[in-house]
Amino acid sequence: MAYRSRILVLLLVWLTSAIGLTQSTPAAAKRPRIGLVLEGGGARGLAHVGVIQWLEEHRIPVSYVAGTSMGGLVGGVYATGRNAAEVRQVVKSIDWDLVLSGQTPFNDLAFRRKQDARDYPSTLEFGLRKGLQFPSGFNTGQQVDLILNRISLPYSQMRSFDELPIPFACVATDLVTSSEYVFRSGPLDLALRSTMSLPGIFSSVRSGDHIFVDGGLLDNLPTDVAKEMGADIVLAIHLEVNPINPAESLSSFAVLGQSISAVIVANERRSMKSADLLVIVPVNNYTGSDYKKADAIIKAGYDAAAANAAKLSFFSVDEAAWNQYLAERNARRKKAPVPQFVEVIGVPPEIAQPMTEEMAGVSGKPADPNELDQKLMEFRGMGSLSTLNYSMVEQNGKQGLQIQAEPKPYAPPIVRPLIVIDGSDYNNVFFSIGARITYLNFGGYRRELRNDVILGSQYGINSEYYRPFKATSKWFVAPRVGFNSAQYPIYKGSDLLSLYRNRVALGALDVGYLFGRTGEARLGYEGGYQHLSPQTGDRTVLPNVSGGTGNLRLQYTYVSVDNPIVPRTGHNIKFYTKYFNANPGAPEGFPISELQLQNYFRLNVPSSVFLHGYGGTTYGYKTGVPQFPLGGVTRFAAFGTNELLTDQYFLFQLGYIRTLAKLPPLLGSTIDFIGMFEVGKTYQLPKGPKPPYLPGDVAAGLIMNTLFGPVEVGGAVGDYGHAKFFFQVGRVF
Repeated sequence: MAYRSRILVLLLVWLTSAIGLTQSTPAAAKRPRIGLVLEGGGARGLAHVGVIQWLEEHRIPVSYVAGTSMGGLVGGVYATGRNAAEVRQVVKSIDWDLVLSGQTPFNDLAFRRKQDARDYPSTLEFGLRKGLQFPSGFNTGQQVDLILNRISLPYSQMRSFDELPIPFACVATDLVTSSEYVFRSGPLDLALRSTMSLPGIFSSVRSGDHIFVDGGLLDNLPTDVAKEMGADIVLAIHLEVNPINPAESLSSFAVLGQSISAVIVANERRSMKSADLLVIVPVNNYTGSDYKKADAIIKAGYDAAAANAAKLSFFSVDEAAWNQYLAERNARRKKAPVPQFVEVIGVPPEIAQPMTEEMAGVSGKPADPNELDQKLMEFRGMGSLSTLNYSMVEQNGKQGLQIQAEPKPYAPPIVRPLIVIDGSDYNNVFFSIGARITYLNFGGYRRELRNDVILGSQYGINSEYYRPFKATSKWFVAPRVGFNSAQYPIYKGSDLLSLYRNRVALGALDVGYLFGRTGEARLGYEGGYQHLSPQTGDRTVLPNVSGGTGNLRLQYTYVSVDNPIVPRTGHNIKFYTKYFNANPGAPEGFPISELQLQNYFRLNVPSSVFLHGYGGTTYGYKTGVPQFPLGGVTRFAAFGTNELLTDQYFLFQLGYIRTLAKLPPLLGSTIDFIGMFEVGKTYQLPKGPKPPYLPGDVAAGLIMNTLFGPVEVGGAVGDYGHAKFFFQVGRVF
């Protein structure tokens, strides 16, 4: 009743004011100026699209838009002149799983970053630039940035958000001043990224002397902002959710989340009191991450507006006035000019120059957002940059595309941690922790110093300096050096026969060629010292040897799978051939070759099959120490670790993968089932025991892809009485 009385009074005032103005004032000036205020709420904020749809269907003009967080995003898209259908298309076209994961798609990673993701499958990383430093959020917001860049590109050079087809404002929280910050000018993409930067989830946004996070902390329903913009009627859209159940048990994270929610709810209540008209959208059945339920949430917004039709219809205009409103709104829409040049800022000139050269192809033609997104994601996939944004600038009377590159503030170096637990035999579990420490652009663009450190059952340190011939060259040279000491268990079935330790110190120099983001070929020589010695058990299984080792190696690697941990489609190929001029225990030099093929084929969204083939040979030469130790979780899973020692073998694997569930983005990605059938052959060593004829097995397990790496639990049953339960953490395939 209070809302209706307030509206009637305002209408009488406007009607009286308009009596003497009909001859000289346009029709649009006679109607009340409605300020649409959209509340934040994650996926629940998609309900605003439904409200906008209802308003447009009933010819209710909006003069101003103000919003916070998701309300800011929806409002910002609407303010650029898009109609309700176009706004819906924009928000539904977003891959929210990818946006919230914060991960660069595996296919967009540079080849060496793909190696990192496979060798060190944790998605966590931190830096050591000024001591131990972690990112300011789990998600840099790069995918969000690209969406916002696309939306705001035509409006890059506007002086004020009042120049948009619908004047717009959004609210962020400034951590420096501990107060709300209202964006009404400046880069539109910066404003939208700031208003939806949820603390701890998305990285904060730094601009000048400000550090911005989500505006919902202080003003989640900015009715006051709409008033200040000049709205005569403030139409606020509130997203109603259920209060917490007092009997519900809460974890520490839940308490933290509910505490933040209480602060937000308090400022929402204050804002609702100053609204002239309030539409309450019941979204009790949805969470802030229910983006896959977009259609239902949008419908909830539409239905809520329809339920308030009696109040909203006061502001409906006739067909002529509505068409005039649309014409004026559309006249203010802009298209991005054709860029005549490209410049890269935010990084040193020696990095900016080659990046500019690689972007040269986008100038001289209309900007293609898909092409720009792809190129920027490939730059980010090189590993040194936190985010990249693009906008239009004018220099010397020419319009150009400016790429703003932001290096990771906590690097160099970048540290990727690793936890390895090998439970092939749960009575003898091996545990190691390690890290890959990488200095990117070390001495120049694309040069890098990569260091691996591991401690525990295995310990060692390895370093490689990767140096392209030129900044953009595909040819490279890579010297490396390292020392490793690893336990070498040998089983017979479930019985541990002996435990050896293998110590190797090597130095090497490779020359290679990079095949884009998918592969590389290397030719080089490596040499050093090896010592294999027994520690416990039967000391006659392998010889106790030590001495110099050296080989000339040719290797080719190809990676086109879609995921480093549990691929669903694509191929992996690794082939190498070596000639050892010296090796401990070998009576003479010998050659060795091995081919590894992994092929994945998607059947449907949750299911895939795979076919793997492996084979290796030393061409009948005596090698002293067997070159192909088989048996364990990854190859002949039912057999004991290193049970099948050979110098020649082949193996085929046929398997099935199905995604059973998705984890919250902050915890990981998926829980998958994997089933596999294996069959192969190992050939007898000189003076060695006769191997089983065509050993085979079936294995099945569950893989949970967590932030800390994959966790697999499973079991396998094979011929010749082999069966076991196993678990592992860190590396699966």
